[in-house]
Amino acid sequence: MATPVKIVLERRVRPGQDAAFRSWTERFMAMAAAAPGHQGATVLASATGGPHVILLRFASAAEFERWRESPAYRDALSDADRSSRPGEEPQIRSGLETWFTLPGAPPRLLPPRWKMALVTWSALLPQVLALSFLLAPLRLPFLANAALSTAIPVAMLTWVVMPRLTRVLDRWLHG
Repeated sequence: MATPVKIVLERRVRPGQDAAFRSWTERFMAMAAAAPGHQGATVLASATGGPHVILLRFASAAEFERWRESPAYRDALSDADRSSRPGEEPQIRSGLETWFTLPGAPPRLLPPRWKMALVTWSALLPQVLALSFLLAPLRLPFLANAALSTAIPVAMLTWVVMPRLTRVLDRWLHG
């Protein structure tokens, strides 16, 4: 299973270029959406003149790199320079750290690794215990048992458990 990758881009709109930047953002998002492996995007617009943040998610690092190395991507960023200027260096995230970024929230520093490990373990342990109990009576072959007992928790962590835990534990994680 490929590890999803997120990229965080910052752009600062040039004075008087709001409409041009908005138009560029729409074209950029449509171009990204057409790329193989694209899984979603969010634009966080600043109301106070701060940077606009663009979050893009791809199914794998390989698909992301193919898109990022494309002439269309380079041309799009060059076009963006007419209405905006780059902010901080783009950040690329993959692996467990993607579980600790909240959709719709501005990007920020990751929590300490020990906190990420502790939260991940505490989310995983109950699932492993429950699956061990539920799968034991089925007497599945070793490979089938291992596949189910890993695939189910990974899916649950990615789409159900970690988004909720990250939101609930936000103050502690980043405190």
